Amino acid sequence: MKQISAKQLALSFTGMMLGAGFVSGQELWQFFACFGPIGLVGFLGMTFIFAYVNYASLRLVQTTGQEDMGRMFTPGDRPKLRLLVSSMQCLLLFGVSIIMIAGAATLIHQLIGLPVWLGGLLFTTLVVAVAMMGMHGLVATFSLLVPVTTVCALILGVVTLAKGNFQFAPPNGSVSALVPNWIIGFLTYAAYNLFGCVSVLVPLAKFIPEEKTVRRGLTGGSGLLILLAWSIIAALAVQPSAGAGDLPMAVLAGQLHPVLEIGYGLLMGFGMFSACLAAMTASVNQIAIRWTKMAIHHKPFTTVLLYAAWALSLLGFGNLIGVVYPIFGYASVPFLICLVINWHKKKKTL
Repeated sequence: MKQISAKQLALSFTGMMLGAGFVSGQELWQFFACFGPIGLVGFLGMTFIFAYVNYASLRLVQTTGQEDMGRMFTPGDRPKLRLLVSSMQCLLLFGVSIIMIAGAATLIHQLIGLPVWLGGLLFTTLVVAVAMMGMHGLVATFSLLVPVTTVCALILGVVTLAKGNFQFAPPNGSVSALVPNWIIGFLTYAAYNLFGCVSVLVPLAKFIPEEKTVRRGLTGGSGLLILLAWSIIAALAVQPSAGAGDLPMAVLAGQLHPVLEIGYGLLMGFGMFSACLAAMTASVNQIAIRWTKMAIHHKPFTTVLLYAAWALSLLGFGNLIGVVYPIFGYASVPFLICLVINWHKKKKTL
């Protein structure tokens, strides 16, 4: 694989977030928008934490050559703890794949009326086909889909704001008992996303030529995320009734024009596809580091995991986001702190 530029890193960094929950507005509603305008501040804090920890993880790989997530997330030489962290991380990534498939199945049913199980099965089969290309297919997918998705989501958010005359509705308050306020919202959101996203970026670190590329890529990606998320959060804060649906931004698009609902639905599908592909690719990569036999048979293993994720996705999209993500967010915090500590220790020796 060729070296990755700052632009490709920025698009990959952004693309990791543009999954079913983010682009649909469901995650942004539950963790930020339901708390009103303060949700904008919460996302800003989340982005700072998100960018810094990803920077630390990439620099650790560049300076040590170590891609084992267990070593990066734990202090000292603790094999059992490393195994626990690696297992937990793979489980989270598997959970993300389940949620993306569930979201895609819901979207396909909403747009063309296919049964949820069949829509999810077709989506999963498409992800399996691209997953066979490995990391090359992942970066190519992000580079193609992120710019289009960002521009279209931004336009929809701005139009919705204009229709609402920029008047924020009173905050609805917490949607999930696991996220009681906006501070807990941005901390848990950062934690569960980081635990998975670090796994996606780390395999790319060896293709990033220098520290300057890391800084520029993460800075550019952070700017894209803030621009996109603020437009969606503000739009949902203006029209909080949309948050009652599984796909809030699709509801907003439909209120503006039926054609927009279809168009935005396709964009959400692209975001779900890229996030599902990223989560599964990273999960298989981490498993292959510990079990070399999986590296040899990674294609059939990936296929089996994806179809297992499809079966579990039948539990439902909204319910999965409200429970799985916050739980992993709380559990991830101590390990993310260890990652930052490990980076600072390493930085002193450079």
